[in-house]
Amino acid sequence: MDLQKKIIWLASYPKSGNTWFRAFLSALMNNGEVDINQMEKIMFSSRQIFTNHTDLNSTYLTDKEAKITQPLMYNHLAASYKQERFYVKVHDAYTFSHLNQPIIPTESTFCAIYFVRNPLDIAGSLANHSSITIDHAVKRLADDDYAIFNQNNNLNTDSQFRQFISNWSFHVESWTLRPPFPVFTVRYEDMLINTFDTFKQLMQHIDPGKYNDNELLKAIEASSFSSLKKQEQEQGFGERFSAKNQAFFRQGEMNGWEHELAASQVEYITQKHHSVMKRYQYL
Repeated sequence: MDLQKKIIWLASYPKSGNTWFRAFLSALMNNGEVDINQMEKIMFSSRQIFTNHTDLNSTYLTDKEAKITQPLMYNHLAASYKQERFYVKVHDAYTFSHLNQPIIPTESTFCAIYFVRNPLDIAGSLANHSSITIDHAVKRLADDDYAIFNQNNNLNTDSQFRQFISNWSFHVESWTLRPPFPVFTVRYEDMLINTFDTFKQLMQHIDPGKYNDNELLKAIEASSFSSLKKQEQEQGFGERFSAKNQAFFRQGEMNGWEHELAASQVEYITQKHHSVMKRYQYL
């Protein structure tokens, strides 16, 4: 295979700004227009993408088998992809298979963008997204074994492979300290406070000089939180995790934890994640 470095990973702990940036990219590539239900979505954990490019029935693979096969499949996808770059969303922590090989392929990776958000704010958003209590979400942020689509048996018919997340601090450090390829870390809070400069800087890393300021501003306006929320209210959003939750695009604010979390929950999160929170100026 002609292994060129084409993949840009959009990596994050759940509910940290990944989908917002994908909406911005969609608007940027479509002349300032975005349909939240038509955004390109290549997700590392997708069984459908895996099946399309391997002709293997993924339901027969154990998680161990999947984690040694997925990076091979993405190397193959990159080799056959006609465009210079493409984006892949990933929530998995950056870890290694039982053969001590990284589950994220280095050979075909151009770079990664890692979105980090204050775990105090993630708690309420995660609770809504997963239809669980805030107390449950607070505990989940500290759960070393937390995984999405956590099925260990064969004949798993979920639409996605198991995604090992682990606790919030582990996830952040797995992506920001381990990979051998460039990782550009961006705080969700900076995306909110200084959207233009933050997004422009990211695009300069990815495609220097490709987009002018007017194109960036147009895409930012089209993908504003209010615009995305309005679209979801009018037509729904296919990526909403559960029909039980109120909305995928809920508040999109910072420091919402101040009126959502009890003092004991704040203390629990800050004790569990003190070091990493301090590093990203959340303490």
